[in-house]
Amino acid sequence: MGKKKPAAAVWVVLLQGSLLSLGVYLAGMMLLALLLIQGAVPESSAFPVTAALCLLAALGGGFLTSRRTPWGTLPSALLNTLLFAAVLVAVGAACWRGISWAGQGGILLLCALAGGLLAGVLGGRRRRRKRK
Repeated sequence: MGKKKPAAAVWVVLLQGSLLSLGVYLAGMMLLALLLIQGAVPESSAFPVTAALCLLAALGGGFLTSRRTPWGTLPSALLNTLLFAAVLVAVGAACWRGISWAGQGGILLLCALAGGLLAGVLGGRRRRRKRK
């Protein structure tokens, strides 16, 4: 029998998932900015693309954490989404004085929550291999 690989600490997994979410979001925002400057994406569609990026970033980090933590898939994906949304809120509060949470800021947080919920529901446990 082979030795089992030691599992990473839960906080390390959550940090990796949050960094993945932030990396996907930041890379997508830089690509969106480039496409907006080039004129490939109209300015009116910037917010829907940003909302989709928020959802996809939370989904990616949620999938990573849901498979690697000892808790269930939904709690770990939602905790990763909470960390990701907390960073978005902190950066938003630090950079802009008046954030309208009832307007577009709240929609971005709801998109992040939807991505975490989707990752928790779809990120089921890996099936065990049957011994032959």
